[in-house]
Amino acid sequence: MKLKSILAAVVLMSALTASDAIADANCSLNVNPSSYITLGQFFSFSINIQPPGVDFSPLPPYWPPTYFTVVFHGSKNGVADIPPSGEGYPGTVGYGTSVLTGFQNPPSGGISGTYLRYAQLYDNVGRLYCVTNTIAVVLQ
Repeated sequence: MKLKSILAAVVLMSALTASDAIADANCSLNVNPSSYITLGQFFSFSINIQPPGVDFSPLPPYWPPTYFTVVFHGSKNGVADIPPSGEGYPGTVGYGTSVLTGFQNPPSGGISGTYLRYAQLYDNVGRLYCVTNTIAVVLQ
């Protein structure tokens, strides 16, 4: 049993390390209230999006987008549980910190496991703006 826990931790850390390599400094993802969610508990994700830095290139200035769509990606217990195209969050978010609500670990259970999640944020014309860090969420 101890070996199984160690292997699970190694897989989790490998996935986090690999996905953090694509994370962008302009956005980040967190889970609230914590990364361990008990049966029946509601939880949310918070996304922080920073505007682009100053561009001193000779190209015309990039006008920052006004809103973003959020597309989640990830896995459950090391197996992809979201299609490769991702799973969109309804609505849009802007710069700063936005709280994405509407998530619950059902009181009846049945979906327990360790979920890894990251998000891609697309600007208001459909261009990929940034990719968040990966977080782990454990549902009891």
